[in-house]
Amino acid sequence: MRRRFGDAATIDYINVEDAVTADAHAALLDEVREAGLLFPVTIIDGEAVYDGAVSYPAILRQVETRIGATG
Repeated sequence: MRRRFGDAATIDYINVEDAVTADAHAALLDEVREAGLLFPVTIIDGEAVYDGAVSYPAILRQVETRIGATG
């Protein structure tokens, strides 16, 4: 991600299996569960865009689209 977008995009991984991390992101996890999404969930700019699997190429396309729209 950094090679492609530099500092314009970052990745944060939240391990919901870790109690401390899950507690720190409780509100976000509640939203994910209330929406009926399946883990793993990819969230970009606060919006859940993928759930149930991770697709790196799809994530890159989403980020590229968003950066292109704002940059």
